[in-house]
Amino acid sequence: MEQKRRVVFTLYAYIFMIGFAVSGTMFSTVLPKIIGDYKLTLAQAGLFSVFTSSGNLIAMVITGMLGDRYRKSILMGIVFLGMSVTLTLIGLEPPFFLLLCFLVLLGVCSSILNLIVTAYVSDLYGDGRAKYINLVHMFYGVGSLVGPLYPMLLSQSGFRWKYSYLFLAGIVMAIGISYFVVMKNLKEPALSIGRNTLKEKQEAASFQSWRNLFHYKGMIALCIMSFLYMGGHQNTFSTWFQTYLQTENAQIYTEEFTSICMTLYWIGMVISRTISASVSQKIAPREFILAGSLGGVAAMTLGMLFQVPWVWVLSVMALGICTGAVYPLTFAISCAWFPDASAKVSSVVGIFTSVGSMFCGWLVGKIANSVSFYFAMFIPWVSLAVVFLIVWRCFPKKQKDFCIQRERAR
Repeated sequence: MEQKRRVVFTLYAYIFMIGFAVSGTMFSTVLPKIIGDYKLTLAQAGLFSVFTSSGNLIAMVITGMLGDRYRKSILMGIVFLGMSVTLTLIGLEPPFFLLLCFLVLLGVCSSILNLIVTAYVSDLYGDGRAKYINLVHMFYGVGSLVGPLYPMLLSQSGFRWKYSYLFLAGIVMAIGISYFVVMKNLKEPALSIGRNTLKEKQEAASFQSWRNLFHYKGMIALCIMSFLYMGGHQNTFSTWFQTYLQTENAQIYTEEFTSICMTLYWIGMVISRTISASVSQKIAPREFILAGSLGGVAAMTLGMLFQVPWVWVLSVMALGICTGAVYPLTFAISCAWFPDASAKVSSVVGIFTSVGSMFCGWLVGKIANSVSFYFAMFIPWVSLAVVFLIVWRCFPKKQKDFCIQRERAR
């Protein structure tokens, strides 16, 4: 019975991540339509990243303060329902300023959901967290396959972009209600993390200070890497790629073509996370990130150099395969270092992700508007290259190296 309960709650965690993924990744498809309907410049469109990321930043602080104090199973259900309300508000097609405000709210709800689900699965599976955190983000990748295509298919059926948000809001609300019905009738499974000794809990308490987390060189490197990878590379690339191609040549790079490209990118992400989950006991996260970031730099180089459709198809697929596991591995590493403060340490990593997304997303819009969109799209390329250098030079080579460093810093 215990195993059945664990499976049910894990499945809901996966479903939550699919919903979160669709709500975020569909934005790259609707962005050109929003720019057209609201008559925005590229610089104004860059504000979407700023406001969404500011919501993410608020979410990190909230999660850090509350995530380890309250039951994560309840928190993730509440924010999932909150995400439904926010999607509805965006779908009402409000004035531009209110749209930005509602994107802040969506950023708050979706980022809390992301961190709480990741931390909950970490607590649920203990030492097996690397595999299951990768699976959580693999299901995020599954939702991301649907995200770019979903508004495109609705558009082909005659629905405007706002219905993408309204229909998704209804689905999310129904799933959230069913989750609380299940919670009421099915006892929550025991958490593996709860088996720690009193001494371990006391030692962990000293690490729950925000300041203490940064005593360790490995943690600082991990945060900077998150700033560059999620902020400078993945979020920036996935948000702007379709708009970039359609702006460069709308006749060749149609909405259908760019949506398919993004779907292939997320297929690559799913493949990457599946591989990472299956080899998590054999290949250390550091080595996986090194190989993936280097391969991703090579894949993106091909697309940016040749600028032809068939090369972009291959390039984005390869980019997803190479880099897809990087993000979940950052959480697997941080939760392994601080298992009794999984929500807090995840929120610290997430803060750097949000700041990176806020700054780099705005910077792409600014450079694209004043200099060149092509030049602006080198930001994801440079960010990924620097990720490789940071992990290569600054990451502890083994888990025990971090533990030794942490002991010396006390």
